[in-house]
Amino acid sequence: MSDAPPPVRRATVADRDPVVATILAAFHDDPGWHHMTAGDFATASPVFAETLFDSRVSLGSIWVTEDLLAAALWEKKDGSADPQRQQLWAEFDTRVSPAIAARIHAYDAALAAVGPQPPYWYLGVLGTHPTVQGRGYAQSVLAPVFAIADAEGLDCWLETSKPRNTDFYERRGFTERIAVDIPDGPATWWMRRPAPDAG
Repeated sequence: MSDAPPPVRRATVADRDPVVATILAAFHDDPGWHHMTAGDFATASPVFAETLFDSRVSLGSIWVTEDLLAAALWEKKDGSADPQRQQLWAEFDTRVSPAIAARIHAYDAALAAVGPQPPYWYLGVLGTHPTVQGRGYAQSVLAPVFAIADAEGLDCWLETSKPRNTDFYERRGFTERIAVDIPDGPATWWMRRPAPDAG
């Protein structure tokens, strides 16, 4: 069997459950994720992952491998409001405990305080199932939006709370970091992949 990753495509609504399962497997030991779910990984994390998926799938900006063992959940930040997305997150707040909702709002506020200004492409989630990590799956699902962002002359941004991930992302062009002060949370960094003409 070849070690090469399968072809990539945009996710559809029908991919929701297997993509959520891949995200949960990939983030089982992520410090930021555990902070936001207040240690209630088993109960809160599926709701969180479902909302992350649902808020982006209609944008056509989720890229997956054909076997759904890797997914990159992107969105283009252009400064405009998205009522559908706001409604999904309002519903999320009713599905989790007030403590978890408060932690996620505080996390988002901390990111916004030092984060980039639109327009840019935001990589909200990159998840590769542990069974296929190290085989190029992540690079495969990142590549389509890298190409789009480069063509548009836009930066790509992400945040991570996993120190070993910073080297992974630096090798993929995210060469600039901004530290984020998460209240009572783990060390976290914004990382920027500059547009080609931005140096």
